[in-house]
Amino acid sequence: MERTAQLSIPNPWGIAFDAWGQHIFAETSGPDVRWMMPGSIKPVYGVASPISPTLVEEKHMVRPTSGLEYVYSSHFPAEMQGDFLINNVIGFLGTKQHQLTDDGTGFKSIHRQDLMQSSDPNFRPVDMEFAPDGSLYIADWHNMLIGHMQHNARDPLRDHVHGRIYRVTYPSKSLVAPAKVDGASINTLLDNLRLPEYRTRYRTRRELRGRNDKEVLTALNAWVKDLDKNDTAYEHNLLEALWVTWGLNKVDKDVLNSLLGAKDFRARAAAVRALRYNGHRITNQLELLQKAAADEHGRVRLEAIVAASWLDKEDGLSILKIASLKPMDVWMKDTYERAFVYLNGTYKPKENREEILTDPKFTAAEKEIFKKGKEIYLRDGFCATCHQKNGLGLQSSGFPPLSGSEWVNQNSERLIKLTLKGMYGPIKVKGANYPGQVPMTPYGGMLKDDEIAAVLSYVRNSFGNKTSFVLPEEVKVIREKIKNKKGFYTSEELLKDHPHEKK
Repeated sequence: MERTAQLSIPNPWGIAFDAWGQHIFAETSGPDVRWMMPGSIKPVYGVASPISPTLVEEKHMVRPTSGLEYVYSSHFPAEMQGDFLINNVIGFLGTKQHQLTDDGTGFKSIHRQDLMQSSDPNFRPVDMEFAPDGSLYIADWHNMLIGHMQHNARDPLRDHVHGRIYRVTYPSKSLVAPAKVDGASINTLLDNLRLPEYRTRYRTRRELRGRNDKEVLTALNAWVKDLDKNDTAYEHNLLEALWVTWGLNKVDKDVLNSLLGAKDFRARAAAVRALRYNGHRITNQLELLQKAAADEHGRVRLEAIVAASWLDKEDGLSILKIASLKPMDVWMKDTYERAFVYLNGTYKPKENREEILTDPKFTAAEKEIFKKGKEIYLRDGFCATCHQKNGLGLQSSGFPPLSGSEWVNQNSERLIKLTLKGMYGPIKVKGANYPGQVPMTPYGGMLKDDEIAAVLSYVRNSFGNKTSFVLPEEVKVIREKIKNKKGFYTSEELLKDHPHEKK
């Protein structure tokens, strides 16, 4: 067992592999979709590995997400192949489709369309997968309540009975004739590996892993020899063959060597990944990784850098030294630097010094309050989950910003009330309307007076905000004042007692 990627995220609900074996994942609690490989270096216990840049455009960021899938189906339009799909269950209720293209070592994406969206407030798309006929199936959990912070786990409104499955097709194109997998001959299964449908190839490889390895390898050897080298898909077909042998724990060295010298950098990168995991079978692994570290393409070099982190110090550093002779982009730099200090045994966490902690106008006590408030703000499931670490919120998901917000920087009593009792329903923030479909968590039963004061003081002095600190004594008085208040506040209630200040 190994920890594949030790990253500073709380809750990934979605991992998808592209046609060349590169995987992306959805953070879920956050709005980001990221490439996993840069963070898959050998981790140090308790230390998060470098995380790659997000692949989602800011204006199309949504959370919480659930389910991730690539479009690899000849039933869908050709221009959509390789796009990724991601579901969202709060605010925007539906499935977003993003075009993903190569960009330097890594990738970039552009929002193509909202593939599916529902006006049903209980629509909760949580998983999806392409079927053997090329259609897309999307599972809808369909529940009124989904929060485990805002609502009791035994709340009678939780629906344990209903759910839906949607089937998405492209009517102007014929469905795919399902390939035979279960009960198919080995030769039929091998021919499936040429099909454009990723899920068919995936299911086929799983089936081949359960067959007699000698029979599979004998047939595969003949299949590889018969591949047309002039076929544009030749190197990908060869990669499928490599994955079959790897799946049988008998990686084919000749196929591996051919792919390490492939014309397509994506094939070379995939081969380096296989080389990384099969060092106990490949006697010249170090030599091959050193060659990959000098590759002309950054993605191949990055695979070699990641592989180096898992080797002994001397071998790993020899690979990194070669990789350092070529330029490094944003996808490579942090991974290289972390691998280097890990192998050298010289890693020391960087001290993160907030501006306020060095500002002489703040007292030592205020700096401690600020630090305490930040820790609370960033806890999993607390403020940053919806309002984000940068305090900018997510407009597409209905989560308002804290940066420059009149609700944060004006009346402190109003702010304390909504923090203690929570808030539900429509709200206007900085001129934008938010539906408030998901209630703000009432923290009165979760945080003490000094903790409420600390986190609100942090918010009022972060993200560009510069407002007075909130005192625990102030929280105590207001907590007593509203102790008989039942349920969430609405914005109307709060504005009636505490209207916005006139500019």
